[in-house]
Amino acid sequence: MWYYSQNNQQLGPVPEEQIKSMLRAASLSSSSLVWKEGMTDWKPVTEIPELAIAINASTPSAYTPPASNPYASPMSQPAGTVAPQASQAPMGAPVNGGGILAFAIVTTVLCCPPFGIVAIVFAAQINSKLAMGDYLGAAESARKSKMWSWIGLGCGLVVTILYILMVASVGLAGA
Repeated sequence: MWYYSQNNQQLGPVPEEQIKSMLRAASLSSSSLVWKEGMTDWKPVTEIPELAIAINASTPSAYTPPASNPYASPMSQPAGTVAPQASQAPMGAPVNGGGILAFAIVTTVLCCPPFGIVAIVFAAQINSKLAMGDYLGAAESARKSKMWSWIGLGCGLVVTILYILMVASVGLAGA
């Protein structure tokens, strides 16, 4: 848990992810002083490597956090608003929007079962990772599933073309 100084006031404790979020949103400056248990003195954010990395990090352009005070008590927030959580996934295109699991199943059935099964395993991980709030892990599983599906599709096509060429050459040789 971190404490920070803003407008000559000591604020906190807040989780590290919230400090990073404030830095990305520029609601906390890079020269702001921060402290956590175990540190001998308050230091500027730029001197703390795990926080300084958030200064240059860009947030997804489609995601804009609600304009609410994260330090206000829940009773003082307007009805119907929710304070942003560190684990919220960025808004944007859904990870599984293209029928990734269906593509993996079709690849398994029609093209190349070994690669298709690997694609199905990765596709099956997507929703569970999203449910846990692991957006980046879900995106990585989706990427791997698509990759293995395309590899399986490519291998299936290569084998089919070679089979057709072999049958055609045997047919021509026998005639």
